[in-house]
Amino acid sequence: MTWGTSRAALTVYEQAAQDTANEAASCKPLGNFYWEIGDGAGRIYGLSRGSGVSATTVMPIASASKWLYVGAYVQSKGYANLTPDEKKRLNFTSGYIEENTTLCGAAGTTVSACYGTSFKDVTYRPLQNGRFFYNGGHMQKLALDDIGARKGTGLVSVMDWLNPLLGTTFPESDSDVAVAGGFSGSAVQYRVFLMKLLNNQVALASKLTVDSVPAWPGGPNVAYTPWSAAGEAYYGLGHWIEGEPVNGTWTVTGHSSAGAFGFYPWVNAARTRYMVLARSRQLGEEEGEKSRACAQTVRKAYETGVAQP
Repeated sequence: MTWGTSRAALTVYEQAAQDTANEAASCKPLGNFYWEIGDGAGRIYGLSRGSGVSATTVMPIASASKWLYVGAYVQSKGYANLTPDEKKRLNFTSGYIEENTTLCGAAGTTVSACYGTSFKDVTYRPLQNGRFFYNGGHMQKLALDDIGARKGTGLVSVMDWLNPLLGTTFPESDSDVAVAGGFSGSAVQYRVFLMKLLNNQVALASKLTVDSVPAWPGGPNVAYTPWSAAGEAYYGLGHWIEGEPVNGTWTVTGHSSAGAFGFYPWVNAARTRYMVLARSRQLGEEEGEKSRACAQTVRKAYETGVAQP
């Protein structure tokens, strides 16, 4: 299938993807969600499964916040100006670990207060320095030193900093001060950032594979990872690097930042297409991993024109 072909020519691919989203084993248990596939020009095809979730439904995006935060941070500093310590806080090898998973949602909380003992209680663990430990504390430390006085809402909010840097329109919320997991947004709002990655319109676009570290269970220097799929995975600057074996060699297939409640944004390795699967299930477990598995299945159906089991 050629991406960008006229919509009429894609009917078989759209039908295969739709059937897969509705019936595939990896998608059926996920409840209501919205998904779309697109390229640098915008959405090609998208659909709601069930009711209640559309392209414009705003929801907590949890760890999908990480990709946005690092996008804005690199945009503000310039990649060439990042120090080794900054890079370690962005690829989660700095040793700064939060002890609490609270989202710092109390009104008036600052980024600095979110870092402190009343909320995240971030501490430096020397033994974890240089090891991959998937945790928001690394980014909270970076934000403490950079935008510590900002709040979630009001005149000097986190989104007042982030949106102009990325050209996005994410809404303000009190929990935005938890930069690694507190943002909210919709598929339409996140799409803008993914398209900028495809179109080289943000500094991070050309840096999606740099400073990456092993991030799969049992990988070298991996202390903690939520990754559950078979095989290798890596973590770059604020996002996952997905791949699969090709002729015996691990090969990058895409980049993503799955949120714990199920929001899953993705771009392919060639940066010619994007996908968003938007849903929010706050009482489940490993919802981001479940969305990733479903999204991969839907993409395969869309690319091949064959519904996946």
